[in-house]
Amino acid sequence: MGYKFLLLIMIFALFSLNGPGQCCSAGNPLGSNGINDGLPVKEWQFLTSYKHSLSKNYFHKDHQVEAPVVEKSYYDYQSISVAYGILKWLNASAEIGYFYNKTQELEPGQTMDQIRAGGLGDLALNLRVLPVKTLRRTSQFIASGGIRIPVGAFEKEIDGVTVPVSLQPSSGALKINTSVYYSMPLFRPEFSMNSFAFYEYSNTIEEGYFIYKYADFFQYSIGGQYVYNKRLSILLNMKYEFRGKDHRENEAVVESSGSHLVLINPQVTYNIKRGWSLMVLADLPLYKYVNGKQLTNSYAVQCSLYKRITF
Repeated sequence: MGYKFLLLIMIFALFSLNGPGQCCSAGNPLGSNGINDGLPVKEWQFLTSYKHSLSKNYFHKDHQVEAPVVEKSYYDYQSISVAYGILKWLNASAEIGYFYNKTQELEPGQTMDQIRAGGLGDLALNLRVLPVKTLRRTSQFIASGGIRIPVGAFEKEIDGVTVPVSLQPSSGALKINTSVYYSMPLFRPEFSMNSFAFYEYSNTIEEGYFIYKYADFFQYSIGGQYVYNKRLSILLNMKYEFRGKDHRENEAVVESSGSHLVLINPQVTYNIKRGWSLMVLADLPLYKYVNGKQLTNSYAVQCSLYKRITF
């Protein structure tokens, strides 16, 4: 079998069984893509996004600690989505993405330099319900619900050994989510505030001897937007994210899982000619509290290009 193969098994066992966890669950990026307003009837929205995320520092509770083996972890993710205004009060959307890489770079002295995977992610389907009176007016209230279907790869291997769950392109589990969004003007038409709440529940993964259940995830954000002119708008949100502890077989709790995070979320949107818009946003952690010892996110940046068309 070879000593490298045996050491590889030991490293993967360390990550996936008793070793430090990551505050980011496997699967695709969660929460809003930055566009929460509704579409008028018969209007299409086509969007593609590129996201880069870096996790570098280990935390225990709310302070940074030293941890061996992993130096940093990152991913590069491309998604495409389409949304349509079916009725004046109902929108539907679908999204799927691809990981160019999900990578863990190891500390010097390890058998390998990095563990890397990539491939197709999960398929997201969503319905948005919005009151007719608020659509395209000064305020909006939108409720939505959807599912994420694990259509992507969940059994990626290196030298015959399955890579850790956190590096799999798919979460491997069917996930159900619901969210609400509200926006209203403040002082003057160009100033507005918004609020967004998102909740996700995951089914248990049962793949042969592998049994795993991701904990519930909750995200809440509140912020303000300034429309500088017809082309440029700036938005700044504060986010709170909560994730409970995951479970393994026999209801065993994964101690190094679950977190409380506070982030700042700046966002800039520029409307290009002919209906195209460019959006750039970032998630920057301000406070982290994790259970056990976990590799935490340092930042995430996203760039989106989208177009709305009425047929």
